[in-house]
Amino acid sequence: MNSKNFKMYILSGLVSSMLLVPSSLSAENLYQGTSVGLQSALFGFGANIKGKINNSFGVKVSFEMASADDIEIDAEDLTYNFDVDLHDMMFLADWHPWQGSFKTTAGLMINGTNVEGRISPNEDSEFGGAAFTFNDVEYSTKDIGYVDTKVDFDPIAPYIGIGWDTSFNKTKGFGFTFDLGIAFQGAARVEYDVAYTELKKTGNESVDKIAQDKRDKLIKELNSNLKEEKKILDDELDKYQILPYISIGVNYKF
Repeated sequence: MNSKNFKMYILSGLVSSMLLVPSSLSAENLYQGTSVGLQSALFGFGANIKGKINNSFGVKVSFEMASADDIEIDAEDLTYNFDVDLHDMMFLADWHPWQGSFKTTAGLMINGTNVEGRISPNEDSEFGGAAFTFNDVEYSTKDIGYVDTKVDFDPIAPYIGIGWDTSFNKTKGFGFTFDLGIAFQGAARVEYDVAYTELKKTGNESVDKIAQDKRDKLIKELNSNLKEEKKILDDELDKYQILPYISIGVNYKF
């Protein structure tokens, strides 16, 4: 079963599970069992609100955000410097099988992660200066000003996990929460944005045409080599298809 089929299997399972939510769900039950909390997670800091359906089931919505700059990934001849803005919202259902603190969790993560970076040129090249190397071909910084990279993942990621919530069956008061799980965010989608240096016009049509033809040839060749580089970066990012999740926090039960 490939990752796409596995993700669809998880999604169908989540939908089926939602249909089994007990019929005792009501606004009164949710209000009487409501808790709010703060957590520190792998994706940053966030907050959550949880409603109690009955002594075994609860539903939760959480939000987390964080950012990190200058994350380096080396992919053969290239160094990527990524800036990452992490923000996600999770819609989860908790099952407390023994009506205690321990729980199993399933739900969906709305993945709003933004990953953008710039490729650093090599300082030592056959041109005698800085150059970009794509698919073993060097391109001078006299032709290319910069190359930016953007990485996207699936916007909706199924989530499964386990954890503890000591406030769940309390009448009122503070409790400790812990969650450990995985989100299936799928394969990365990589895009490149190339900024070429401006061609200086000489006023001589034949000379300018030769320069433009040379630039058009370079663009066509570079686009082809970037496709090969994309495969290399895709391989480096494959490890993030399944995203680990861990959080620890405190909740207050009303």
